[in-house]
Amino acid sequence: MHFIRRSTLICCRPLNYAAVRLVSLLLAIAMTMAMVFSATAQEAALQEQHYVADIELQTVEEFRQLLDRAEQLLLEGAIPQGDVAKVTFVLHGPVVGNLLRQNYLANKKTVDLAASLSAMGVIEIKACRTWMGSHGVKEEDLQPFVETVAYGPAEVQRLAQEKNYIYF
Repeated sequence: MHFIRRSTLICCRPLNYAAVRLVSLLLAIAMTMAMVFSATAQEAALQEQHYVADIELQTVEEFRQLLDRAEQLLLEGAIPQGDVAKVTFVLHGPVVGNLLRQNYLANKKTVDLAASLSAMGVIEIKACRTWMGSHGVKEEDLQPFVETVAYGPAEVQRLAQEKNYIYF
């Protein structure tokens, strides 16, 4: 009887070693798959994330800095091109005047960059009609890529609360 037990133990050791190796291999595969799926989910969430900026700038230079930063993020691959803009600028302030058609030549570089980033789906620009009305600015005076919203701060709040945009 002792001989049988010993024989059983001898036979079981390779089987247990093989089982341990198999379980270890399966765990390694499962962990790798979990990391891949996690990275893919994080990547998808990042691609679906959108940002909003409430902007009351005084100068075209300040606005240009924001546009330059958005362009840099595009070039670095942090913000992809797409059908839906990743960053929404809601403007209410004197910088809106720089986006008027009649002011194009004076602000050509900034307007061209804004139009380009808008066309590529990197940014969208919205102007506050309340601010525009109080400053005599008409919607038809804006560049074609600029949308309008009734009240800028309300639009920022709506995007943050209803669409889960993050403040930029």
